[in-house]
Amino acid sequence: MPFFIGQSAEIDMRTCSILDIGSSKAVCMIVSPDPDGAMIIRGTGVKEYNGFRLGELPRKRELYDAVSAAVEEAEQSAGIKIKELTVGVPSPFMEVVGTHGAVRIETKNGRIESEDVDYLIESSLKDQTPEGCSLIHSTAVSYFADKTPVTGSPVGLPCGVLSANVSHCFVDEDYKRLVGSILNNLGIGIESFVSTALAAACFTVPGNVRADSVFLVDCGGSFTDISLLTGNAIIATDSVPVGGKHFTSDLCFGLRLPRDVAEDLKRRYVFSLDYGDTSERVKIPGEGIFDIEHSLIQLIIESRAEELSDMLADKLDSLADRNVPVWLVGSGLASMRGAAEFLESRLGRNVSVTLPKVSRNGSLGYVSAFGLADFALFRLGRLSAVKRTERYLRSVFDWRS
Repeated sequence: MPFFIGQSAEIDMRTCSILDIGSSKAVCMIVSPDPDGAMIIRGTGVKEYNGFRLGELPRKRELYDAVSAAVEEAEQSAGIKIKELTVGVPSPFMEVVGTHGAVRIETKNGRIESEDVDYLIESSLKDQTPEGCSLIHSTAVSYFADKTPVTGSPVGLPCGVLSANVSHCFVDEDYKRLVGSILNNLGIGIESFVSTALAAACFTVPGNVRADSVFLVDCGGSFTDISLLTGNAIIATDSVPVGGKHFTSDLCFGLRLPRDVAEDLKRRYVFSLDYGDTSERVKIPGEGIFDIEHSLIQLIIESRAEELSDMLADKLDSLADRNVPVWLVGSGLASMRGAAEFLESRLGRNVSVTLPKVSRNGSLGYVSAFGLADFALFRLGRLSAVKRTERYLRSVFDWRS
């Protein structure tokens, strides 16, 4: 059964394929729209791998094996051969540059036209491209018509000079070459690169929340990404070197448990629950059944969660005021019950955990993949990456608001 994603001004009846490269798994998804504007999942492939550390590219052989396995699984389940992919760019391989631009309106009637907005955004970049990076998308954060703030689209307004603060997102060239080389070896082209954080936020966070700024905190396997968004624009990104794997490793080391047993304990843990003197009975293959005190499990998990929350607090406070809320996604922490309440008490910010209703892989660990699929299907169309300016984004981007 298809799940409802939203109405688009125009439905492109093609099939789209995406590749989400995370810090612990690669996900390939093949989707298509139905005439009512729903997204139909044709096939999904998931392959775990060792991932990558902050500041380092994934190892090519490991990433190749993960990507090829995920692609093959998705193709087999869909019965479709992938020719092109929209590729997600994780925050560690992305740069964000904020600029200000202005353009004089010279139309006959003195009103702003779509082409004026295009020119403004494209000209606002100037010579601000970071070394070793390529532009993937640009979005206006705020417009000003003759220095007066504009709410919504400025097109059609009478104006002498239109100006705007603009967010430009870039992909690291080394990441781009690595992924391009792997997909080229598989005979697959790249349709576009898209910020994973932007796609995930627009899929998960309602437009009215994004309009007033929001933090997307994506706790993955090896690290946690932080993205500050206003409307449809990324303002800043950062990361901390703690993720879901660290919780599992702590349980393995502290309780001498096999990884699969520790992972199961982590997923079933409930934050801030009064466990009292109770214990957890676990079966360790080849060794037998053991009782582990819940107080020990609680100490190990919440100690690591406190470390992560302290790291997040420092980053968030340096980027925005306390009134900016947090939207928590990712399999590393969001899937643990009570995580939002735990973080809320530690960060002093409103923390939300939610996932739009989906028919397959309905887990917060797949938010970025669903976001990329939704973005590729309903937002990218057939425009080039650099030409994907505010004129296009404005027409189809805010379906959830």
